[in-house]
Amino acid sequence: EVVKLRSPSGMAKVAGVGLCLAGVLVIAFYVGPSLNPVNHHRALAAATGDAGATRGTWIMGTFLMVLANVTWSLWIVLQAALLKEYPNKLLVTATQCVFSAGQCFVVAAVAERDFSRWQLRFDVTLLAVLYTVRLLNSLSCQW
Repeated sequence: EVVKLRSPSGMAKVAGVGLCLAGVLVIAFYVGPSLNPVNHHRALAAATGDAGATRGTWIMGTFLMVLANVTWSLWIVLQAALLKEYPNKLLVTATQCVFSAGQCFVVAAVAERDFSRWQLRFDVTLLAVLYTVRLLNSLSCQW
């Protein structure tokens, strides 16, 4: 999408992005952490010790989340240019899925080193996997 900075809609888009980023940074740096994580996994546990370590972790987490969102946005923009040059949408999507699966495996292996805990059981974890598969299937059908 083209953003024309001279038009009212372009200025509104840029102002909206700036306002969202400012809100995130104000919440992160001024308010700080106030919610306990829902998942009490050791990898997501809050830092223990002095308040400086907790604040540093919170600031680093905010920075990483903003960085992840910016890089995902850039990927979407670059994907449009890639599809103009190479219009095979199915191969581009499949390649993205393969690289995403590899990245998720590395993150999961770092977060949970005990592979026996990776087993699916008949509980909410199986439901989450099935819902994700259904969601990804519906998203891939929109291409």
